[in-house]
Amino acid sequence: MTTVFGDTKKRAEMVLEFLSLYGRHDIPAAAGHEKALIERAHSAGPEPIQYPVLKNRTGLLSDRPAEDLIIQCVREHPDLVILAMGSMTNLAMAFLREPELMRHVKILAMGGAFFDAKPEWNIACDPEAARLVMEQSENLIMMGLDVTKYLRISPEMIDGWRKRKDPAMDYFLEGVSLFQKATGFPVTFHDVLLVAYLLDPETVSLQRGDYTVELSGSMTRGTLVSLSNYYEIHSPEEGRLQFAVHVDTNRFFQILEQYF
Repeated sequence: MTTVFGDTKKRAEMVLEFLSLYGRHDIPAAAGHEKALIERAHSAGPEPIQYPVLKNRTGLLSDRPAEDLIIQCVREHPDLVILAMGSMTNLAMAFLREPELMRHVKILAMGGAFFDAKPEWNIACDPEAARLVMEQSENLIMMGLDVTKYLRISPEMIDGWRKRKDPAMDYFLEGVSLFQKATGFPVTFHDVLLVAYLLDPETVSLQRGDYTVELSGSMTRGTLVSLSNYYEIHSPEEGRLQFAVHVDTNRFFQILEQYF
């Protein structure tokens, strides 16, 4: 696992501690790139919002660059699937290092908005990296904010999880509480859709298309832009990447209840 953007070392420490709660001391984590390829488009603050939940700073924190760990894992496990749940800086660096190796790897990424002309956080944090990955990958599936935004977690669900008295769940919920207090955002499982799709691909309806990332606009930098010619009729099967057009929310929450 690699962390990206902001204080990545502290993010990696949090990853290791969360893994340890499940007894997974065998999974290494690498602190990835703190800044975007070209510029620091946003500031993530001095440390992650949830960092105060950290109790023990131990684990297999790799001192290797994140892209090295990614490349090593791809070489050792050619059939692996990369889940990209943040900005794509680490991935972009891996593509720059080993373009032929990386272009065939299956990547599931949460980011962008395919039906709303607005920048989304994961893409906006490093638009150049996202553009590089989107243009070079031959096996990319993206779940945009315009689909994942429907996966809100109700207060009743959170209350039910809290009643479990499970250390790992308590740790998670403490982080959720800190996040809500700091941002005011509703609890929405954007990134979890990637895992749900792996468990049950029928959870998401996909379509093919050709998109890039706008880099120059003062208000549109980081926005996804369709490269399709609107005067031509395109089949939903045409296009370099696949993106989510619909999520079966009932199916998603059934998966969540079964595995979470």
